[in-house]
Amino acid sequence: LARYLLRGDNGAEECYPFFGDAAYLSVSAQLQAEMFAASLSRVYAFGPTFRAERSHTSHHLAEFWMLEPEMVHATASECMDLCEAIVRQAVARVGEQCRTDVEFFSSRIDAGCTGRVG
Repeated sequence: LARYLLRGDNGAEECYPFFGDAAYLSVSAQLQAEMFAASLSRVYAFGPTFRAERSHTSHHLAEFWMLEPEMVHATASECMDLCEAIVRQAVARVGEQCRTDVEFFSSRIDAGCTGRVG
């Protein structure tokens, strides 16, 4: 059976270490999204995500925000098209609304990014 992350004193039986702090198992919004997708066809969940495993690389995030679309009877191609559209829109928005941040990133990390964003 799947385990769910719970936070705080809610009667959870097991506590797991999360970078030295206590973490409990709880429910993800994805479970509710799957249920709603059965009647609404296409829904999404958006919220913070926390990884419990420790990583020894600089490329591993412990917490991040995740968009979880749920689509009933969608083909792999439709799923890939949706993912591509979401990434394209997000990058365009960053270019439009975060120009100062893009320029800062360009000056410090990737000099060619300004031409690719927005």
